[in-house]
Formats: sequence, structure tokens, C-alpha cells
Amino acid sequence: MESADLEARLNAHRKLLVQIMTMLAGDERFATLLERYRQETENVQDHQEDPGVVEPDPAYAIKGRSHEELQAMLTAALVRADRESPEATALSR
Repeated sequence: MESADLEARLNAHRKLLVQIMTMLAGDERFATLLERYRQETENVQDHQEDPGVVEPDPAYAIKGRSHEELQAMLTAALVRADRESPEATALSR
């Protein structure tokens, strides 16, 4: 599979997952669960890392980028759901 094809497929999956999470977050129960999951999966801050590690393992870098993408997706879904909520729509009128 070509790199461009793989990237296009990943982007499509990301958009679909964010849309599904946005629809779920429209229900307060799911929004609470998504927010909790977002908080639980936050990356470790630099000052919290093991000071004995001089050079991070490449797998750690991939894991870090994966967590960043997960955070971005969850945040996007929660922001969109908040914007699309009936309360937000009523306030904007």
C-alpha cells in the first residue's frame, strides 16, 4: 500500500471516529465518560518522566504521538458536541 493511500485511510478513520464520539458526547452520560477517558489518557509531563532515562526509546516516541492523537480526537469530539448541543444553539441565538 502506498504511503499516500495509507494516510488517506487513516484520515478517513480519524474523521469517522471523531464524528461517532461527537454523536455520543451529545448525551451527557457519554460526554462524562469521554471526558474521564481523555483525562486518564493524558501524556506524562516532561518533569514527570523518569530522570534516569537519557534518550527515549523509539517505541516511547510512537506511544507519545499516539497519545497526542487520541487527545486531539477526544478533545475535538467534546468541543464539537458542546457546540452542537441544544443549549449551545439556544445561547447563540
